[in-house]
Amino acid sequence: MRKTLPFIIFLMLYSFSYSQCNGNEPVPNLGNDTILCMGQTLSIGTPINYDFYQWSTGSTNDSITVTSPGMYTLNGGYIGSNLVLHGDFQGGTTAAANNFISDYIPGTGGSWGLLSNGGQFAISTSPSLTHSNFISCGDHTTGNGNMFVANGAWTPNTTAWSQTVSVTPGTDYIFSFWGMNVVNNPNVSLLQLYVNGVPISDTMATSVTPCNWTRLSGLWNSGGATQAILKIVNHSTVASGNDFAIDDIYFAPVCMVSDSILVTYDPIQVNAGTDVTFCENSIGSLMASANVPVSNYVWNTGNQNSVIQPTNSGVYTVTGASLNGCFDSDDVNVTIIPMNWDIDTVLSGSTDCGLNNGYVSVVTNGTFVGTPIYTWTGPGTNSTNTINASVWTDLPVGWYYCSILSNGCYRYDSIQVLPNNPPNASINGNPLIGTYPLVVDFSNSSTNGTTYDWYFGNGNSTQTTDLSNVNQTYDTSGVYQVMMVVSSGNCTDTAYLTVIVNEPPIPPITVPVSIEAPNVFTPNQDGDNDVFILKLENIMELELTISNRWGIEVFKSNAVTGVWDGKDNRGVELSEGVYFYSYRAKGMQNEVLNGSGFVHLVR
Repeated sequence: MRKTLPFIIFLMLYSFSYSQCNGNEPVPNLGNDTILCMGQTLSIGTPINYDFYQWSTGSTNDSITVTSPGMYTLNGGYIGSNLVLHGDFQGGTTAAANNFISDYIPGTGGSWGLLSNGGQFAISTSPSLTHSNFISCGDHTTGNGNMFVANGAWTPNTTAWSQTVSVTPGTDYIFSFWGMNVVNNPNVSLLQLYVNGVPISDTMATSVTPCNWTRLSGLWNSGGATQAILKIVNHSTVASGNDFAIDDIYFAPVCMVSDSILVTYDPIQVNAGTDVTFCENSIGSLMASANVPVSNYVWNTGNQNSVIQPTNSGVYTVTGASLNGCFDSDDVNVTIIPMNWDIDTVLSGSTDCGLNNGYVSVVTNGTFVGTPIYTWTGPGTNSTNTINASVWTDLPVGWYYCSILSNGCYRYDSIQVLPNNPPNASINGNPLIGTYPLVVDFSNSSTNGTTYDWYFGNGNSTQTTDLSNVNQTYDTSGVYQVMMVVSSGNCTDTAYLTVIVNEPPIPPITVPVSIEAPNVFTPNQDGDNDVFILKLENIMELELTISNRWGIEVFKSNAVTGVWDGKDNRGVELSEGVYFYSYRAKGMQNEVLNGSGFVHLVR
């Protein structure tokens, strides 16, 4: 219920005319809006002495301690003269003598004293004088003066005290009183302030502890009213208990000034991540994060990155600093499983071509936790063949992969089973370049083979079982890739050649057109025969191509000079050897010349 009072006060602040203020009243200054770190508190107040303090928290002290975020407002003020007549009940022992009216009636007496019956009151210096079960207490004013004592009625909204006073329109007023419980009973009274039939305060439950005076106050603006009907109303409906005393009733004009401060809390929360377990031959990572931007992270290892790679088992703590300078920390447990063993040697035995008589094995060192599990897979990475053993026999050619599992950790290795006396493919052809029809003789110098499959690149193929020569005729121009596969059992090897077939030369033309090429040049920078140069006669266009002996292009030029300096197209010097040149040229009468040949590069 206390949360409603600041809201009521706040609304009234905007409707008050402050007619009781003279403009020279000191205004409270609660300071700048503040950001706190979680767990911090802030004491706020003002050094100015006001007659009353009303905080948005409901506190009436001159300062408060903030422990949660929010907007905190202080309304301070100066109080004028009390308009209530005999608010301390010193006028006498009757309602009329103290100028008030009440729904309660004067005590009629009974078995427990003057206030034996509910709904009755008395003006007395102590509650114990009015009822044998009431506590002996002094009044709030002096400790030995009069007070209003009531045996509470259990009818809701019963007016305990009321007085009508004259007010000035458009003026702020404060209405307050002090109340207490007068009997040892947890059923206490529920008292509230009313002006002109409207509540202006929260409902105050008197303290369960008897003789504990508590103040209740509320603010009211007269608006256009010229009188105020003041009431203290009891809302309790319990018959047992609900006995109270009131004193020092006050209603006076006030001048109020206020200030507010916004207090927020930096919400930083750092997360070190979930607990991590990994093997010592692996790399584990810890990643710190936060719910707000941070200026830096610091781990208990001294590392200041958000991501670290722990090297030892234990608890790792990271602390993050927000941009506001607030800190938060979090822990994560790291368990690194030790691996006191390793793969010492991986062995393989060769297999004969056409047979599966190879083997693989692995030798370890160190101490395992429990019984290790060996798993071999192969041949090849996509094989579905597996075996759970340290040795695997009767294997064909290929790569084999081993994993060893112990205590949840793995080590891996691989090895290749090689063939015994594998076939080796080697072929040659003559000529490898010329004009069609071009007949090429192919020779076979392969070893350890039993069958030889020839693929001539022009759609023709043949198979032989010996090293005899084969030939092929190429009837159209083009570049042909020749392949020969030598086999022995399940073992194979492959060799390649490139055949270049050109169109036949054009007939002689009227204007002499010719291209001549040297058969050797020495690009050693001695100034003699340093470049390969075509001798050209009546040539207007020229495309020169240089290929190595495997038919791979290494140099190409469209310059009509017909010069090659022994370097490839990147400018890198080529090694000594035989190179194949070919050209396509156009003469002065659009004659087309194609040619090719070999040149020796000697350094």
